[in-house]
This record gives sequence, C-alpha cells and structure tokens, in this order.
Amino acid sequence: MIVTLAILFSTLVTPRSIPIVAAQGYGSDLSGIDIALYTGGTTSASSRDALFEMFLWMNASVVILSAASIRAGVLRDYDLLVVPGGDASEYNDALGYSGLTEIRSFIEGGAFFGVCAGAYFACDQILWEDSLIEYSLDLFDGRGTGAIDAIAEWPNYDMCVIDINRSSTAIDLSDEPDNHTVMYFGGPYFTMNDSSGIEVLARYRVNDNPAMIAFEYEAGRVFLSGPHPEWEEDSDRDGQAWPDGFDDLGSEWDMMLTISLWLTEIPSQTSSTTPTASALPTSEMLGIVLIGVGAFGVIVTLAYIIKNRKY
Repeated sequence: MIVTLAILFSTLVTPRSIPIVAAQGYGSDLSGIDIALYTGGTTSASSRDALFEMFLWMNASVVILSAASIRAGVLRDYDLLVVPGGDASEYNDALGYSGLTEIRSFIEGGAFFGVCAGAYFACDQILWEDSLIEYSLDLFDGRGTGAIDAIAEWPNYDMCVIDINRSSTAIDLSDEPDNHTVMYFGGPYFTMNDSSGIEVLARYRVNDNPAMIAFEYEAGRVFLSGPHPEWEEDSDRDGQAWPDGFDDLGSEWDMMLTISLWLTEIPSQTSSTTPTASALPTSEMLGIVLIGVGAFGVIVTLAYIIKNRKY
C-alpha cells in the first residue's frame, strides 16, 4: 500500500511531457503578416507595384489602401503600413489630420516601411531643393534632405552605391555584402536631431550620409529608405521594365526581408515537450505542490495506522 501511494505521489508531483514554448526566434518569411500598401493620387505606380510584388515574394498578404480607408480606421487590421514613392506633400494633404492621427496611433504598436516619398512623409522636416518644409506625421525626429544632385539632379534618376552597416546592432545584416547598387530617384538622406535609438543601416557612397535608417517608435518600429530597394533593375520579378544600362548588380530583396522580419517580429512556432518544472505557470505549480502535500499527508497517516494496527 505504501509503495503504491509513493508511486502515486511521484506521478502527481513530477511534470512529464508538459508542453512549453521554446526560445523564440524569427520566421523565414512574412507568412501570416497582413500589409497595408498605401496608394494616393500622386503615388508612383511603379514603386507601389514593385513593393506589392516584393512583399508577395516574402509570402505576406498585401492589400492596397487609399487615404479614405486609412481615415476610416482600417489600419488596426494590419501589421505593417508601407508607403511608396510619389509626392509626400500630397500624402499629407490627402490623409489630413484624421489620417495622420490614425497612422501615428497604428505605428505606436505596429510598423512602418517608407521608401523615397514615403520616407520624406515620415520626417519632421524636409529640405527639398533648398526649401524647408514642416511635415506633420513626425515619426522621425529629424530632417530628410534631397534631391542629391551628386547622384542625379531632379527629376532625373540613376543608380547609386550604398554602403551597408553589416555590424548593425539592431538588425543582423552580417550576411549582406559590403554594398548594394540601388536606384535613386530624388529620395532623402537623413539628419537626426537626436541620434540615440536610431540605427543607420546604409550610407550613400557619394556623401556618406544615411540612406536607410531604422528605429523604434513607442512600441512600434519604423524603417525609412531614401533610394528604391524594391526596384529590380536586372530582373522582371518586380513587374517593371527598365531600360538597358540600369543594373543593380544583385537584389536588395533579401535585405528588405531581414528588415521586414525585424519590423514585424514573427515568432517561430516551434515548441518543446522537455519536462521543465520552472517553465510551468505559477498556478499549475501551486496546484501540483498542494496535491503533493496532500498525498504525502495521506501516506504518513496510513503508515502510522498500519504500524499501530493490532492483529
């Protein structure tokens, strides 16, 4: 009897094959991520459509949203807002106060991916062709300056070289090459009012100014790019036709995937059945302890009765 109860006690207090969540990692693509891709009257169709194809390649779900949809509050249904090239001043006008408020509220716990005009749009100030303009979305506490005439005078465009920060502490870019050749079409370089918390991911070779930056905004995350990493000048997978002579010497899409994984923080779905008592919730541990104490008390009581039984 005592042996039987001892076995019962051991069974009750020993965790066996209790599922626990393994250490979190990141997924290999954007499966399960819902992306809102902004479009407006002056949005570059080429930039928008290439971004659409790029995020489909990442296995994300992509929906194109208008300013009216954003003003109506639909961003809460998405994980990442992507704003392509075009005309940032028109974005401000089309979205208005209510749209900008919806975006800021969303980014406080979501993510923002801005390219060229989409990057200008997120800046507190822009310096465009020597004209200083205050913008209202104000995700980035700093200034976006363009066009960079040393690369291409506006409204011309050309390929440029950006040097990659392979030692970035925010996003692991160690597998990237030292540089990428990417299309430039009037986008900004970035000047920070306060550089703390802002990671420079790439710099323009021509002037060593930041070309791509990333940072946290409240509980959300932001990535801004002056040049156009979505365009694939030596491939047709972006859905665009590029004239001869434009070649990015390789794709930037893998780098954009790494950055997008950081923006959206996709946890791995792996689990383990390793018996680890400390991994159990506190309430379950308390229940096991109480059952164990009760079972032990029963064993002691029965042992006493058996010992003192008179035959």
